[in-house]
Amino acid sequence: MRRVDEQLSGDIRELRQRLIVELQGGLNVSQRALAHRLGVAVGTVNRLLGEMVEAGYVEVFNRDVRPFAYKVTDNGRRYERRLGLEQYSWALSSLRRLEQRIRAALSELQRQGVKRVVFYGAGDVMEATYRVASEVGLEVVGVVDDDTTKQGLRKGELTVRPPSGINELEPDAVLITTLRHAEEIEVKIDASLRSSVEVREL
Repeated sequence: MRRVDEQLSGDIRELRQRLIVELQGGLNVSQRALAHRLGVAVGTVNRLLGEMVEAGYVEVFNRDVRPFAYKVTDNGRRYERRLGLEQYSWALSSLRRLEQRIRAALSELQRQGVKRVVFYGAGDVMEATYRVASEVGLEVVGVVDDDTTKQGLRKGELTVRPPSGINELEPDAVLITTLRHAEEIEVKIDASLRSSVEVREL
């Protein structure tokens, strides 16, 4: 029995775990239906099923019936539990790495004499950054976001504002607290801010 590669990315680990959970329903289900439920291509499901059948985690229960009925083996159930623990460990490790990155960026701003900072981006990364800011001696004077559905929401003691309000907050620096589109945001706001305001990415 070939052992499935243990060096998995978090995304693949999560996908395999979700696939096994789907198969434990014990129903005949097409690969197309599985792909739809998991939000991936049919070819991806076909490849993952092939790997897990070869590894002994999944069996084809009845090849005379279409779509096939897949059965998760005892080894497969143990594998699913192990994937869950590995996924938790991977997520925790990723969170620690992100917090280290955040702390390093905020500490660098503080060393440069920055006292007042505005966060650009009001998602999960911003919330993690907000918690660290006071620990390193920075005052978060505002949070802005392009997403109009987030504008007006409360984040800690602050209300999310549109980016047009950055100058009114008189920050020493703007920290982009999103990992997506950071370069685009930096170009956009750099042109509209007074030159004394530092614009930084995490």
